[in-house]
Amino acid sequence: MRVRRPSRSSEYVVVPADAVARAPRAADAAHAATLPLNALTAAQALDLLAVPEGGSLLVTGAAGAVGGYAVQLAAHRGIAVTALAREDDEELVRSLGAARFTGGAVGARSVDAVLDAAVLGERALAWVRDGGAYAGVIPHAEPAPERGVRVAAVEVAADGARLAELVRLVDEGVLTLRVAETYPLADAVKAHTRLAEGGVRGRLVLVP
Repeated sequence: MRVRRPSRSSEYVVVPADAVARAPRAADAAHAATLPLNALTAAQALDLLAVPEGGSLLVTGAAGAVGGYAVQLAAHRGIAVTALAREDDEELVRSLGAARFTGGAVGARSVDAVLDAAVLGERALAWVRDGGAYAGVIPHAEPAPERGVRVAAVEVAADGARLAELVRLVDEGVLTLRVAETYPLADAVKAHTRLAEGGVRGRLVLVP
């Protein structure tokens, strides 16, 4: 796929039509920008896990951008979600649809699957029952499989049709768009520094 690179004065960029979707009706540009990468990552990771309705899922990093979307999407599918996050994030992740919360204590082999948005690796894998499933969010960084657990990592791919479904869920109030902070493009270094500090709840957005 070739994308025409815009010049500094460009107002438009050409992308494949099947890679995009209309923005949510009630969202401004900054909030809409938080949806494609993060929500698609969560949705495609859940596809890899294939947890059935009524199954149990642990989401690590549940208060983060990917983790938050994963909690909402899984709960919407009728999956019993346990959210792993900081203690002061319990109210937030429960508001996103988590049935259970933990600040770190998880029983070994206690859930059907783990979506490891916090990149805990082998530690998170130990919480999956024998024959369950693990999905990471960084390709080639997932732990080695064991005990019959399916192990994979999502490599998010552009999908306009799927993105349109996610937009519909935003418009229906199922998904919440969260902007933690916005920065002008000139302050991109500050945004990266803030991201590296951790504890960001939502997305940092660069605006022109």
